[in-house]
Amino acid sequence: MSTPTDATTPSARPRSGAIFAPGVRSASVGATVLIAMFALEYIAVAAAMPTVAGALDGYHLYNMAFGATVALSVVGMIVAGWWSDRSGPSPVVVTGALAFAGGLLVAGLAPSMEVFVVGRGLQGLGSGLASVAIYVVIAQRIPDPLRPAVFSLLAAAWVLPGLAGPLLTGTLVEHLSWRWVFLGVTPAVLVAMWVLRPALRATHPSDDAGHLGGRIIGWAVLAAVGVGLLNLAGERVTRWEYAVGAVVVALLVLAARRLLPRGTLTLGRGLPSVVGVRSTMGGSFIAAEAYLPLMLRDEHGYSPAQAGAVLAVASCTWAFGSWCQARVAPGRDRYRLMLGGTTLYAVLMALLATAVWGSWPGWVVIGLYGVATLGVGIAYPTTSLLTMRLSPEPEIGRNSSALQVGEALTSALALAVTGVVFGIFYATAPHTAFVGTLVVAVAVGLLAVVSALRARPAQTRLPASGV
Repeated sequence: MSTPTDATTPSARPRSGAIFAPGVRSASVGATVLIAMFALEYIAVAAAMPTVAGALDGYHLYNMAFGATVALSVVGMIVAGWWSDRSGPSPVVVTGALAFAGGLLVAGLAPSMEVFVVGRGLQGLGSGLASVAIYVVIAQRIPDPLRPAVFSLLAAAWVLPGLAGPLLTGTLVEHLSWRWVFLGVTPAVLVAMWVLRPALRATHPSDDAGHLGGRIIGWAVLAAVGVGLLNLAGERVTRWEYAVGAVVVALLVLAARRLLPRGTLTLGRGLPSVVGVRSTMGGSFIAAEAYLPLMLRDEHGYSPAQAGAVLAVASCTWAFGSWCQARVAPGRDRYRLMLGGTTLYAVLMALLATAVWGSWPGWVVIGLYGVATLGVGIAYPTTSLLTMRLSPEPEIGRNSSALQVGEALTSALALAVTGVVFGIFYATAPHTAFVGTLVVAVAVGLLAVVSALRARPAQTRLPASGV
């Protein structure tokens, strides 16, 4: 069996622009364009959904339009990891991109909300498949010293959609039709596939990769249903819903034990804790940013555009942090870098919670969250790099899948907990509700620091991965 790729790398920093050199640019540019389309659609849909629901008389399925996407993306992520290892990433990327493009067409041409939800589900399945397989393309086509720069590009692929997406969506909805929010993205997906074509042709399957068993598929479906149910949960929770939620959470924990590398839930040394860093950081910042704009509106009187600045600033600082980690020489200690990023994030989030509790000015809140996400930008791509270094070649797809699946599961759980906390306090003590959501985010962020402390593998052996 192939050995993990955590080999010693050259200490010299790669020359500027190497990721655009022949033989590399197809993978780096094509992956960036494709991820940017996923990001644009993710952001644009949230802005367009009120108009879509009104036009299709579909307010009864409003949450389902989001829940179906998230649930099927989890299935796509899990299937993509095993499929990419067994058959190579090329058919997985192509299938995922075509499913995503097909979902855009179905949603854009939908005559009813029911059909629209089907289109949104296809988009989730396709993005889940392609986003994991892209990591395998990077592992096979991008040399290790260049990967941090490529991951920096992928982070930047979220910035422009985050800044321009709401404005573009508003323009299309106001002057053309909400349908162009979906139909207009389809050609760009095909362009991304054309750019990726040379890189995909050069990829290969792994001879000794495992098979995707029926039990794994069953756990994947169970995890998808659980994530979908948690995403559909409202802020006002009844006792009956508490009981159902507890069962769903228990099932998600069982699914995580089957779908993530062995030892992830107990923060085993090496790869399990790297996955733990990615999962907890993702869950923490998702939980925080879900309520920060609302807090700025309610407690500081910000307009929607002003309150949205907290997300825009965070997108920019995240990209800057990712750029910074790409400038670190390949021979430097990436485990220490990841620990630094998680620690910066956790400390700033604790200070942010203090600022909200003390009713500090809104601009201070925005600045603190921006500096906190700088730490995410440093640590987040480092988890991808270390996962590739710690994975035997036949398991790169499966372990890359674990990064994204773990993040999806933790994010769903964190959002469910913050939703409960917010729902309990908001009606009678809104200030306490906002502080409570940040306390949850801080607690999950501290788990990321603990995971980073456990991420360096033991010298004698590497942790077993997968089940």
